[in-house]
Amino acid sequence: MSDNGLEVLREFELFKDLTLEELQHVHKLVFERSYERGEYVFLEGQERESVYFIRRGMIKILKTDKDGREHIVNILGKGQMFPHVGFFQDSPYPGTAQVMESAALLGIRCLPFDALLMERPGIMRKLMRVMGEKLVQLQEKLQQLAVFDAHDRVIALLRHFAEEYGRPEPDGIHVKLPVTHGEMAHMIGITRESVNRVCNQLRRDGVLSGDRNEWVSHIDRLGGYGVGGHE
Repeated sequence: MSDNGLEVLREFELFKDLTLEELQHVHKLVFERSYERGEYVFLEGQERESVYFIRRGMIKILKTDKDGREHIVNILGKGQMFPHVGFFQDSPYPGTAQVMESAALLGIRCLPFDALLMERPGIMRKLMRVMGEKLVQLQEKLQQLAVFDAHDRVIALLRHFAEEYGRPEPDGIHVKLPVTHGEMAHMIGITRESVNRVCNQLRRDGVLSGDRNEWVSHIDRLGGYGVGGHE
C-alpha cells in the first residue's frame, strides 16, 4: 500500500479502535486492486480467500435462487466491507460480488489475518466489538422491516439509496443506480407490482422524478412520507 495506508485504514469502521501499532500490523497484510464496471470480485460458492473494503465505487452482491436466477441482495459503497463476516467464517463466499461502477478496493487475505488475530488477541477483541455493534444495528433494521408494509419498505429503501449514494443537486438528490423494480422488490421482500405501485404514487406526488437510469429523490418531500405514517 501507499505511505498514507494507515490513514486509509482508519476510514473503515472495523479498524476505528485500533492503536497505531495495531494498524501497522494490519497494514502489512493489505493489498490494493482496481476493477472496472461489470467485473467480478468473486463468485458465489468460491473458496473464501479475502475480505474487501471499498475505497471508491459501488459493488452489488448477487445470490442465485433455486431456479438459477440471480438477484441483487445488497448494494455497497465507499467505506463498506464485504463479505460482512468474512474474517470469522470458513464457508465459501455467500454471494457474487460484481462491480457497478469502477472501483478501488483494499483486500486482506483471510489466512494471514487469522494468524495475526491469534498472535494479537487484543486486535481480535476490538474487531469483534465493532462487528457486534454492526450486527445489533442489522438486527434492529430487520426487526423494523418485518413490521413495515409494502409502502414503508419502499420508502425506507429509497431513503437509504438517497442518503448512501445520492448526489445533491439544486433540483434534488440524484441517484444513479442500475436497479430494477424487480430487484428492489427482492431486496425488501415484496412483489414487483407493489414497488411499481408505490413508486408511481411517489412520482404523482412529486417525490420522485427522472428515469430508471438516474432518478431524483426530493428528500425534503420524502420526509412527509415517514415510515408508519402514510399521507
